[in-house]
Amino acid sequence: MTDYIYSRVSTKEQNIEHQTADLADEYPSAIVVEEKASGKNVEDRPKFQELLETVISGDRIIVRELSRLGRNTQAILKLFEELEAQGVTVLIKNLQIDSTSATGKMVLTIMASVATMERDIMLERQSVGIALAKKQGKFKGRPINPKTELKCKEASDYIATGLSKEKAAKAAGVGIATLYRYLNKK
Repeated sequence: MTDYIYSRVSTKEQNIEHQTADLADEYPSAIVVEEKASGKNVEDRPKFQELLETVISGDRIIVRELSRLGRNTQAILKLFEELEAQGVTVLIKNLQIDSTSATGKMVLTIMASVATMERDIMLERQSVGIALAKKQGKFKGRPINPKTELKCKEASDYIATGLSKEKAAKAAGVGIATLYRYLNKK
């Protein structure tokens, strides 16, 4: 039997060390897998995918909290079904439950729903904040990177020669929305 610690944070700016250290203190012989990726989709996390391909019957995946596995109820429940069929246990430290007991399965279902709800609430707040910032003229969208800015300048030169904005954007290899944003900033 092999224990695997899976630690995950959503962004590169977040610190993963506390999460890993918390688990490694209690499970010092476990193999540590760390990842900085969104919890939205299980498929979008290469290190987690690699871990899922590595585990075999009798192994255990240890996470600090359920949301580290994901924030989509259906995906989490499907994941637990697949792992159970393989004979792999999941231990959620902050709940002190494993995925194989009847109580554990019930609590996991409820907690997976809560994780999904938390993500939905966060997205709602983000949407409200963006709408307010747009209304106040503070939100301009993602900044244009220097490479793209050069392409926009090239497209702008094409427009100056009489090409339509759409054709200029295509010729320069830049998206039309990006070109419009560039032109509006000028």
